[in-house]
Amino acid sequence: MKRFLFLAAILVTVQVAAAMTGGPMFCVGQRMTSMTVEASRVNWQILSPRTQDGRESVVSERVGLTARYGLAPFLDVGATLGAATMSFSDLPRGYSSISESWRFAWGAGLRLGIPAVAHRFQFLALVNYTGFQPEATTKRGGKEITSKYLWHEITPVAAVGVRLGPIVPYVGVGKPYLIGKRDVTVTMNGVPVPSASGSEDYVDGDQLVRPVVGLEWKLPDGYSLAVEADGNSEGYWTLSVGLAQVLR
Repeated sequence: MKRFLFLAAILVTVQVAAAMTGGPMFCVGQRMTSMTVEASRVNWQILSPRTQDGRESVVSERVGLTARYGLAPFLDVGATLGAATMSFSDLPRGYSSISESWRFAWGAGLRLGIPAVAHRFQFLALVNYTGFQPEATTKRGGKEITSKYLWHEITPVAAVGVRLGPIVPYVGVGKPYLIGKRDVTVTMNGVPVPSASGSEDYVDGDQLVRPVVGLEWKLPDGYSLAVEADGNSEGYWTLSVGLAQVLR
């Protein structure tokens, strides 16, 4: 967690015109350019990557810089570069916990705001994509399992915000889809075990629809401070916090 906070602090310091969290959510289109630094923590209950039967707890921490450009008064696109971790905790008895180091991450997004002008109420529809390549190893006795992932998340969200002066609270719903590929290498006392190694595709479209709540606070000079959280009854939750600036 200390590494996570340290990296977030570096990004906020270096990016003069930017800041932290996927926002501002309700600053869409208008042919504006914005820069954002996002810092978030995600917890999933996902299908077991070992058996595809049952679910395991996974935690991911992310930081990233997002640039957005308004294509039309009601539409903008974004691209993200950053870093992410992924760690498993609910492993079979005797296996060491998997704790992953920071890896390069990337993403993209598309947002639609209706109405396009700054009315008191605004409906927002968006879809976000995040990808990264975590790699981790777990051990039990002389057995060692190394997993390399190509991890993809696709999350459509619909939300409604209300402008109360400089404050914009919003509520909505979203549904994550998790897709990936896993390459597994198993060794016993340092000797490869080909029969237990290999590759497999990972698809988990069974994540529940989740409520989303957030708050934006408009600051001087085009800055916005934002906090957002979501979750569901299966144990999936996300918490994001940060600051963004509209450049134009």
